[in-house]
Amino acid sequence: MKTIDKNSPAENDQDGKELETLQEFLTFEVDKEIFGIDILYIHEILKPVPITRIPNVEGFILGVINLRGEIIPIMDLKELFGLGFCDILPSTRIIVVVNGEKRAGLLVDSVKQVIKVHKDKVSKADEDLSVNYSELIESVSQFEESLILNLNLSMLMDYAGEEA
Repeated sequence: MKTIDKNSPAENDQDGKELETLQEFLTFEVDKEIFGIDILYIHEILKPVPITRIPNVEGFILGVINLRGEIIPIMDLKELFGLGFCDILPSTRIIVVVNGEKRAGLLVDSVKQVIKVHKDKVSKADEDLSVNYSELIESVSQFEESLILNLNLSMLMDYAGEEA
């Protein structure tokens, strides 16, 4: 018989209500801003690999990579947000995300951590958030003393699909 730890937040309530109130995000940094993506959409995290350039695409599409036989477009989020290009440093990572049948890689300055946020600490983003990327921000989460901008993955994938 399994022993239930009453102090564990994941098993705090027999009906699973505690689990329903938490949302998990992978957090990462782009130009000193902290962003998040729902953990359910994360496929894997890669160290930078050679990227094959594609002519005549938007500047934020760096090109494509071959990931175990699948061609995946790579987007530079820093360039997409109009903040310049991401430098490839030891901390730079490619976050491979999946939304339905679509996959894409997001080049970010660094990956931080997976956080659990109570749903009452997640607010829908105001449409006036920023001219540069308001449509790409789905919500804002409060975690400890930080605010995390959670990306709208469907919109990001549309950007990747149109250009690649």
